[in-house]
Amino acid sequence: MRAPIATAIVLLLAGCAAPQPVQVIDNILRHEGPPPPAPAMVRELLARPLAAQDAAAIFDRAAPSALAQLVAPVPAVAGEPLDLQRLLDPFVAELVEAQRVLRSAPLRPLPLTAGLPTPAMQREVTARVDAGALQRATSLFVAAHARFIHGVHAAGDRIRFPERGARIVFDAGVILIGTSGDDLHGRKPLRDGTVSVVIDPGGDDRYVGSDVVLHGLSAIIDFAGNDRYESDGAAWGAAVAGVSLLVDFSGNDVYEAGEFAQGAALAGLGALLDLQGDDRYRLRAFGQGLGLALGTGLLWDHGGNDRYEVAGLPDPYARGGDVSFAQGAGVGVRTGLGGGAGILRDDAGDDAYEAQMFAQGVGYYYALGLLWDRAGDDRYRAVRYAQGNGVHEAVGVLRDDAGNDSYALAVGVGQGMGLDLAVGMLADLGGDDRYVAPTLAQGAATSNGVGVIIDSAGRNEWRLEDKSGWGRAQWARGLPSVGLVLADAPRIASPVTHEAEGNATCPPEPAAAPSSLPLAAALRALGPGFVSGRIEGDVYAQVLGALRTRTAATVAEIPGEDFDVLWPLGAALRCALRGASDAQAATMWDAFERLLLDTSATRFAGPIAGALRERPAPDAQIRRLIELLAAHPSCAVRTAALALDGSTAAAQAALRSSCWRLQSRALRMLEEKGITPAAPGALPPFLRDPATRALRPAP
Repeated sequence: MRAPIATAIVLLLAGCAAPQPVQVIDNILRHEGPPPPAPAMVRELLARPLAAQDAAAIFDRAAPSALAQLVAPVPAVAGEPLDLQRLLDPFVAELVEAQRVLRSAPLRPLPLTAGLPTPAMQREVTARVDAGALQRATSLFVAAHARFIHGVHAAGDRIRFPERGARIVFDAGVILIGTSGDDLHGRKPLRDGTVSVVIDPGGDDRYVGSDVVLHGLSAIIDFAGNDRYESDGAAWGAAVAGVSLLVDFSGNDVYEAGEFAQGAALAGLGALLDLQGDDRYRLRAFGQGLGLALGTGLLWDHGGNDRYEVAGLPDPYARGGDVSFAQGAGVGVRTGLGGGAGILRDDAGDDAYEAQMFAQGVGYYYALGLLWDRAGDDRYRAVRYAQGNGVHEAVGVLRDDAGNDSYALAVGVGQGMGLDLAVGMLADLGGDDRYVAPTLAQGAATSNGVGVIIDSAGRNEWRLEDKSGWGRAQWARGLPSVGLVLADAPRIASPVTHEAEGNATCPPEPAAAPSSLPLAAALRALGPGFVSGRIEGDVYAQVLGALRTRTAATVAEIPGEDFDVLWPLGAALRCALRGASDAQAATMWDAFERLLLDTSATRFAGPIAGALRERPAPDAQIRRLIELLAAHPSCAVRTAALALDGSTAAAQAALRSSCWRLQSRALRMLEEKGITPAAPGALPPFLRDPATRALRPAP
């Protein structure tokens, strides 16, 4: 089995001269305009999905190189006693320089975050922060600690810490030195470019409070002892527009926090490193390696039998569990703000990972999530969207290098699953393993995703209740998804399936009086109801009335980069036009034309095209609307325009496009008419070849 697996990986990594289905994500995204700001790795891995198995390469690119230097072993060197001040003086000078670089790009005071920073705060921070200055300050700050720690380790017993501790105040901030006994360290949020460092030489210490950084530079360095880190909120390696670093060198430690903690960052670095001991990490949600926009969140445990536990917050969509976003999670804000890199790395020991939804190597919207376990017999338990799951133009990877491991999902959607133009990978490289999931798992994909499961050794057990995995993948947008199994999982013979093309129903027209919410809030409230079928009648009445009577003004006041508003707008606009009177429909069609002529409103072209498909305008007006949609920069909108057009000439012309989605729609239209394509050579092989053409939806 190993030789075929290795060959397949080499071929897919290298790529082929002819376009392959695995490149569908890349083709679609290249025709939808520039991506939002996000790690360059995300876009690269979406183009070359099999490269996502290289956890070491991902880690080296995402984590500052000085972190590896910080934890590198340094043997003690014999010699004369060493005064601690000789190490502190250059250390302080380096901290002052790191602060100078950070403050060279001022940032107005940030509001205190009790949990995950809101989408509005995420947008504000990423728009205002100087990413270059922040990166330079991060490198200086981490490197300063690496040199100081190396000096302490090299001195060994020759160095003495103050018996009663010390508090050193300097221009940039403060250094607090603990004792070798059991200390209590209270922590408070750090702001405005301040530097705060705690150095504790030993003892079973307690750290309490919240040490979240809000544009500053913070570190906790604990050299020994069984320590407890206790907080109800954001803490223990949590940074916004700054650096928060926690390094614990030994002991059986306990870490407890609320939300946005234990290696979490928005624009900056949040890192928790534990080098030895059997440790326990407990978190409410959002952490244990969480990367938001421009941020790298890292939890790196070097050894011991560890336990990682994450609960979650209530899910408004009722998908079977609570929302965790943890244990190697990169998270963006749909639709205008990509996420960062979230990494949980464990180098040794028999470990247990418990979470609910969106966890254990998950990427959500132009973000990267990695859980990398390098050794031990490990146990992974989650509910949904977990264990190597990419969701919406993102990359999620779980890699386990060795050991007899078990993976279980309570609801499904994971274990090497790509959902909606995303890459999900689970790679297990050794041991006798067990995989259990109900559905959409173990090498599955939908909506043009790529889902990959790799298991290159051992005697394995595979359980999948409804067999929607093991290489099964649905076509969508007229193009394939890819489910890839490089393992000894069962092979199943099943017909190719296709995702429904928008034949959604509309909720019944409500009899309730309209509510008076702000329109964006009303649409946001409708979103979960469109999924569950439980619509708030008064809110629905308000939105339908506004869209039918003052369409252009209503649409114009909607924020264009908030998916939780844009998505229900599309559904509501379609339903409003479907049930409108003739006079209302005419008003809406006229408004659509004005909006499409206004270049600032073209972000609403997709919802408009969807509504027109539901109820096209009269002939002359629909031709004008089609022309406006066909000139849109988005290939998705141009494809909708082609479907509305329906002409042979437009379909033949579309075959010459480089956009596969548009080509597929054109080919389908011609096949329905029984007309031979004029330029079949312009199609990618998997659409041109009769053997694969039969996999597309039947006319």
